[in-house]
Amino acid sequence: MLPFYEYEYTLEIYNDLLKDRNDEEKQNTQSYSDKYNTDSMSRSMNKQMSSFKAPSMPKISMPKF
Repeated sequence: MLPFYEYEYTLEIYNDLLKDRNDEEKQNTQSYSDKYNTDSMSRSMNKQMSSFKAPSMPKISMPKF
């Protein structure tokens, strides 16, 4: 069983590690999007998808027996 101060210290280490990993991931994502210009591609895809209209379903009445 861990004393409270050791538990608190362990959580602090894990939090710092998680923050560092998140910062690295954000930096990698940003560099990737800068390198391949994915931001403009996603914006253009969103514009194309918003202008697309789905076809309407035909109205079919059920036959009566």
